[in-house]
Amino acid sequence: MKKKITTSNWLRTLIQWGIILVIIILAALPKFNKSFVPDFEAYCPFGGIQALGSYLLNKSLACTMSSAQIVMGVLLVIGIILFGKLFCSYICPLGTVGEWLGKFGDKLKVRFTIKGIADKILRALKYILLFITLYFTLSSSELFCKTFDPYFAITTNFSVDVVVLYASIAIVLLFFGSIFIRMFWCKYLCPLGAISNIFKFTIFAVTTLLIYIVLLKFGLEISFVWPLAVACIGGYIIEIAKLNGKYFPIARITRNEKTCINCQLCSMKCPQGIDIANMTTVKDADCNLCGDCLSVCPVNETIQINKKKNLKWLPPVAISVLVILGLYLGSTFEIPTINQKWYDTETMAKAETYSRSGLKNIKCYGSSKAFASQMKKVKGVLGVATYVKTHTAKIYYDPSVTNEDNINKALFTPQRAQIRLLSEGTTEVREVKVLLENFFDVYDFKYLSILLKQKTKAVGLQTEYSCPVIVKIYFPGNYNVDQGKLKEILETEYLSYGVEPNIKKIELKYEVVGKSISKLISKEEFLQNMFKPYHAKFNKYSSYDTTDIDIYRIPLGKNSSLTRRFPYLVSHLSNNNGIIGLKTLLDEKYKKVIDISFIKSMVSDDEIYNLLVSDTLKFTYSNGKKVKLLICFILTKKDLY
Repeated sequence: MKKKITTSNWLRTLIQWGIILVIIILAALPKFNKSFVPDFEAYCPFGGIQALGSYLLNKSLACTMSSAQIVMGVLLVIGIILFGKLFCSYICPLGTVGEWLGKFGDKLKVRFTIKGIADKILRALKYILLFITLYFTLSSSELFCKTFDPYFAITTNFSVDVVVLYASIAIVLLFFGSIFIRMFWCKYLCPLGAISNIFKFTIFAVTTLLIYIVLLKFGLEISFVWPLAVACIGGYIIEIAKLNGKYFPIARITRNEKTCINCQLCSMKCPQGIDIANMTTVKDADCNLCGDCLSVCPVNETIQINKKKNLKWLPPVAISVLVILGLYLGSTFEIPTINQKWYDTETMAKAETYSRSGLKNIKCYGSSKAFASQMKKVKGVLGVATYVKTHTAKIYYDPSVTNEDNINKALFTPQRAQIRLLSEGTTEVREVKVLLENFFDVYDFKYLSILLKQKTKAVGLQTEYSCPVIVKIYFPGNYNVDQGKLKEILETEYLSYGVEPNIKKIELKYEVVGKSISKLISKEEFLQNMFKPYHAKFNKYSSYDTTDIDIYRIPLGKNSSLTRRFPYLVSHLSNNNGIIGLKTLLDEKYKKVIDISFIKSMVSDDEIYNLLVSDTLKFTYSNGKKVKLLICFILTKKDLY
């Protein structure tokens, strides 16, 4: 029985276009909503597999990865075992683009299929790339694939994580390779294709993993490199030898030889170039159950899935269910980015847990490690777990040594900063003290400073630890502070800042408690409050008598923005043994100045001046490595005291 001939696999086409349109919309939204920041790797299953491997191996989650990617990665593996490489045929934007470019190459009559020994040799490339990608990811807890991934490079406009050379080469190979060679990226370069094939050979993949786990359980210290190498080499050998799994994947394309009319349409339609017309069961490693052959076959019950009638709907429905399930499960729980415990099981059994959310300084793997290092110094803290997605930390502590209030003090760092310069003639400053809930760390201080600069005439900001936190906001003395308006500003839900196209949107959630208290203080008191002194001694400072030391004073002036780089300046000045110290202070007129301590008999004023105005600073790292930094201090002879 013949059926109406159609070449349309419309459900697959609909899903492919849907994915592409979602990506385009995400990329375009920042043009209309300046504060919207798209996350193009939010549900990347390959990133999820890498992140899961990093978490299991290193007890840390790769930067920017969350439970959503982990779930997608796990479901990808489950999907491969059950249905084959559905992700590659329905979801992957690189696979879709490569397929469409191939059709363009066919129209130009320039595309061909690589066969024979060349095909087998080239297939090794994706396994080599998979090994390199997983090796560097598992070694560093940073996703190495972001350095070259064409999709990530294009959608993020070559973000800082992208290595331009690697990504540019990958993009050229994707576009031009797809036009001239059938499914070039998918067959020969895609590391996701390689890992999909390994899991498609399910018994081999599971056996390799179980052997590694058993060896570890017996106390053998075996690097992850060995099972990774075995998986990559084994996967490659199985693929080129065309060995087939007996049971997996469970769903396969089958052909009924009795009803087949040998029209060859299925072979011609297959995007991968698989010769379906001469197979009874398609076990080719390249088959991704796209279903194109099901749509094109003109005879009923000839090309089927597992020789079953009416299962043409299975691939699109299966991939849709897996994606929806992944989105749901990924939103229901969160895996910690790091989970470190510094004491033995007996000690940890007595520990209590304190959870704190809203910590904006917990935003990736690196910042989580820095947070853990900070908390490890706190007496009584036994370990930490961080959750990047919700900016939350769980802190394990010994209740007999410390308590939650002490932990909060350790989390909090008092800050102060002048937001604007005082206008000429200002003699008084108005200090407004408010109590703020949900104010935790230095990032909160940064965001509040930006908010006040955007929406008020505040000249300074200072914070002190309390519960709630004490926030002192300084205004010009003649500025009328409306308490209701100020409360409304402080409780602004979102802060948007930056320069196009890099506009950032931050959720604040500050809450004003009680009424503010206002008072006038002198200009001098304000400047003293805002001033943060810097003092460094070097070159055996303490070995000299005070009578041997002279001071070379200069105004800080235009160099105020370079105060964070003073350690570089100190290292530069310390190259001259006659210079022994540097500190900042306020002079008698409350102007910021730098005092450079030196030994008059060893160095002259002109030598110090020349060191200060040098176009490069000679900086020495703690390991002895010497470098030159292009940091220029603005200074003229007229600046000298």
